[in-house]
Amino acid sequence: MNAFLSSMFAEMGARRRRLREMLGDRGQGFAEFLVLGGVLAGALGLLIGPWMPAAAPWGFAIPFVFVAGFLLIEARRQGQLRRGADAEKMASGYDWAVFLWSFGCAFAGAAAFVIALSARPAPSDENWTPPQSTVSVDISP
Repeated sequence: MNAFLSSMFAEMGARRRRLREMLGDRGQGFAEFLVLGGVLAGALGLLIGPWMPAAAPWGFAIPFVFVAGFLLIEARRQGQLRRGADAEKMASGYDWAVFLWSFGCAFAGAAAFVIALSARPAPSDENWTPPQSTVSVDISP
């Protein structure tokens, strides 16, 4: 387990360096912000209003799904390394897998937040009547 975690953290650092080389400092920071913001908005953002958790309860699972998927991708990568695959050739493929998985989870989190926010219940005023000028009626007795 210790070897798995140390290899995973070393690859995370190398992946961040490759992302910084590709997107620059600001681009890398913005990409990480989008991923973490989307994942957290899907879970913690649902606590803003009392109606929101019922509208998108699956949003609370997104951080756990994100971590589980990341661990599965990393386990597969380390399995291929143990079988003798070249780490340099594999890096690009797994970078794309992690990139797509991360942005997919961020998109799902943002979607959960938007769905829950837009599901605001209508005000329940039973004595409400529309104003007189709302609908013109030309009925005469």
